[in-house]
Amino acid sequence: MKLSTALFTSALAIGLVSGFTAVPTGTAQAAEVKGKIESTKKEGREIMIGGMKYFISGSRTNVCIKGTCDADRAELKVGMSCKGNTSGKKKGMEFKKVSCK
Repeated sequence: MKLSTALFTSALAIGLVSGFTAVPTGTAQAAEVKGKIESTKKEGREIMIGGMKYFISGSRTNVCIKGTCDADRAELKVGMSCKGNTSGKKKGMEFKKVSCK
């Protein structure tokens, strides 16, 4: 056995005994958001609701405007009343689905 392999396995064993796991513990929280859009940036990629910045992905986010769920994020405007679910994967929060009126 190589020295590097022996060091790795011993370090892994020590880590597992002490409670270390390589699996993330899930620090991001998913949440439901309701409110009016205060500002938009980058053609709808970033919106502010309630003083928080949220991200709208072009492929991962389902955008619904006035009941039409194949809307483009560029159609999101300041003053629209929105509600949606976030995924919590980015620095801020990214919407999984957002519906606005």
